[in-house]
Amino acid sequence: MIRPAQNIQFVQPAKETRKTVVSVRSLCKDFVRPNGNVVTVLEGMNLDVYDGEFLAILGTSGSGKSTLLKCMAGLLKPTRGGVTYAQPEKPEDPLVSFVFQNFSLFPWMTVRENVEIAVRHLPKHERTARVDSILELVGLASYEDVFPRELSGGMKQRVSLSRAMVGEPMVLYLDEPFSALDPLTSESLRAEIGRLWMQPDRNIRAAVFVTHNLDEAMQLADRVVILQANPGMIYRTFEIPLPRPRNSNSPEFRKLEDDLARLFGELQLGRMLSDHEEEHHHPPISAAPQDSKEPQQKSARPVSGAPAAPQTERPRRTKPLINTSLVLVEGLLTRLAEEEIGMDLYDLADDMGQSVDLVLPAVASGELLGLLFTPGTRLVLTERGRSFAEEQDPLLRRAILRDSCLNLPLVASIYELVKGKQSEGLEKAIALEQIVMMLPFEDPDVQFEALLKWCRHVNLMSYDALTATLYAED
Repeated sequence: MIRPAQNIQFVQPAKETRKTVVSVRSLCKDFVRPNGNVVTVLEGMNLDVYDGEFLAILGTSGSGKSTLLKCMAGLLKPTRGGVTYAQPEKPEDPLVSFVFQNFSLFPWMTVRENVEIAVRHLPKHERTARVDSILELVGLASYEDVFPRELSGGMKQRVSLSRAMVGEPMVLYLDEPFSALDPLTSESLRAEIGRLWMQPDRNIRAAVFVTHNLDEAMQLADRVVILQANPGMIYRTFEIPLPRPRNSNSPEFRKLEDDLARLFGELQLGRMLSDHEEEHHHPPISAAPQDSKEPQQKSARPVSGAPAAPQTERPRRTKPLINTSLVLVEGLLTRLAEEEIGMDLYDLADDMGQSVDLVLPAVASGELLGLLFTPGTRLVLTERGRSFAEEQDPLLRRAILRDSCLNLPLVASIYELVKGKQSEGLEKAIALEQIVMMLPFEDPDVQFEALLKWCRHVNLMSYDALTATLYAED
């Protein structure tokens, strides 16, 4: 488990000047699997949401972001702990509204009817006035008689947002509201929500939204809560004290964006480093003194000479595959081979013209394959990784990568099953059962897709989609 660093201060308004709207205390959420095992998704969550605040919950997959949001909104009951609310200014107004990822519209109702259902308890004249106002505000006034099937994804989400806001709830919850949209539509809707939040006459006192996208958090949030996984816990909070509308090209915005990306990257790398140390027994890396103002990753930078790569490896425990292309991993290794003592992750991302979150999957894959390791935020090739990067023969390079894949328990296990079937092949259903048995908490379809992508790349296995069968390659 990754432990949040201590004594890291971020500038934020004095809490005593802000009224708490939602209070989460000691919240834990367990789920019981069909086999009786108890899985703790959230552990010891303590969080306040303040009046006038737009709060983002950011985290990796499996960190319990949506589970936390649903517990806060009352859609899920916490196993332990609880959530309390301030009294609404108008007793008749709802406490919360919720915007889901998948629009959740009634297909047999028009746009107006879908929005109006949220205020059906109001008198007709007030109901009509509220719906007219919100549809005008989000640019749907001329579509009030249209059915959802006739709308684009972005317009459907505008309807969902209108329905959530028309009742004027005290707190608005949004669960990855842009995830089903294309990038341009997503950017447009983010700007729309930011504009709505700036309305001087809005009655919504706070908004909380879940995202895994740094850009979304930077554009909308006043404060970001970063969750770590297994179980979900608060890793850090990060204030974004920028006025709206926000200029993404301003030096202040870019500085905060870099700080947030670095913080999120440290969480990702910290998780990989923690797993790596469990497997290879690295000596602990010296951290910066806790009262130091220097970022911790700088203290992990070697002064001279390359850090020694692991010399011996223990059998690895089963870990999930990362659904990314091995072509990216090969490019990463080739680039690292140009540096004698490795390279800082953030320097590498700048050098490649990519954001850190786009480079991280290739980094995690390379470490999983035993081709690199990560002391702090520094990327260093292992002996096998350097052999791969310096090898000129493409067949030998492929053989090194193939052997690295076969060192992974999941790949080796399914490959043995496929070989045992010889010419008849292995049914996909059997492979999925093996994945569930070895990785019960992972999505088996995602793991199968990643397995197939990696094994095709190194010519280990092929797949016949018509018969849903895996075959071993010669």
